[in-house]
Amino acid sequence: MRFLPTSLTLVGFTVAAGLAGCGSDAPSNTAGGGSSSTPTAGSGTVATAGKPAVSTAGSGGSAVVGTGGSGTPSGGAGSIPTAGSSSTAGSNSTGSGGSGNNTSTGGTTGTAGSGGPSGGSANPNAPDMMGKTNAKPGDMTSTKFDYLKMGEIRLINNNWGAAAWGCTDKAPMSVFINQDKSFGWKFDRPDCDTGNTNSKPDFPQLEFGIHPFGLGSSEATSPNFSSTTLLPKQIKDITSISVTLDGLSITLEKAASWDLTFEFWLSKQNPATTQNNAGVYAELMTFWGWQDKRWPLTGDSGSGVTCDIGCTNGVSAGSKSYDLIVQRNSWGSGWKYFQFRGTDGSQKSFNGKVDVKPLIQYLLDKGGATPDMYVTRLEIGSEIDDMTKGSVTMKNVIFEVNNETRSPVFGQ
Repeated sequence: MRFLPTSLTLVGFTVAAGLAGCGSDAPSNTAGGGSSSTPTAGSGTVATAGKPAVSTAGSGGSAVVGTGGSGTPSGGAGSIPTAGSSSTAGSNSTGSGGSGNNTSTGGTTGTAGSGGPSGGSANPNAPDMMGKTNAKPGDMTSTKFDYLKMGEIRLINNNWGAAAWGCTDKAPMSVFINQDKSFGWKFDRPDCDTGNTNSKPDFPQLEFGIHPFGLGSSEATSPNFSSTTLLPKQIKDITSISVTLDGLSITLEKAASWDLTFEFWLSKQNPATTQNNAGVYAELMTFWGWQDKRWPLTGDSGSGVTCDIGCTNGVSAGSKSYDLIVQRNSWGSGWKYFQFRGTDGSQKSFNGKVDVKPLIQYLLDKGGATPDMYVTRLEIGSEIDDMTKGSVTMKNVIFEVNNETRSPVFGQ
């Protein structure tokens, strides 16, 4: 997503000028204006017919909370280790910090075994490094850039686009947890972008992990610590990685500019331990749903697909197959961008699994990625631009890395 152009600091966040990645259509390096605020995570841009969109993203972060036992799963260069392969354990190490604050201790002794190393687990009920405790059923926030903690998952009210246009008072957005423990977000984005640039969408989202940019990076736009002990992790140490969703759906009263998406990021260095520049390498999105005539399929901006490396059809990744529709070798401030869309066309709901391994393998085989690179975070969100109103809800989500799973944990 694009983030705000001046350095903004609030409760431990900093947002500075530049372009961060999570986007859908054409990139741009022009920073937009906005007021002081807390930064946010992930995003991208949307395009309506006749107007190529600007694509950007964001995130933030510092150290992962907790560590695990050492050990490296087997797997040759250029490929992802297969699930179930054994790993040789190094010395066990005790996870530090949990997901708690500076005074908390947490984690259990890491062990290694079949399918890869097991990380030191955080205490999902402890406050995070910003003092956030787990949100309860009935909780919500409409504060811009605020988030609800759900164990090792963040539900972020990421209305950076409306904030950049100085339009938040006209564009109410909130994230919420219902009494039945379903959760999601509501949005009502009017004509904030009077110049029709399609450059600053909002991106309400779930975030699992840490931004890809590096500690202190001006492109960081989400909390300066990982939400989970499971990420970031090098590709060569990943035996399995997936996201499973139950009852995800979008309801639209106005549907001018939107998508429903999963995405992940690769960096050359560990962004939880690298200062300033972790070498963002790639951003990959999979769309489940998108508005009619979304560029570049139809409309005045052209038709067909547009890929620098050649578009690939029929990549099977869990419950769906995806076609590569947009690909650029230089996106945002220089990383590679890959946009896949479901082969069954635009849908307003998704139930099932995204197996992330085939998508990572695609980046190894065709995108120039290497096994030493880090998967930094997984995200689920919807890019919302002007004249779009509605809500997204889901019943449950399960993030899985090396056969360890994390689901929402709620307060009492």
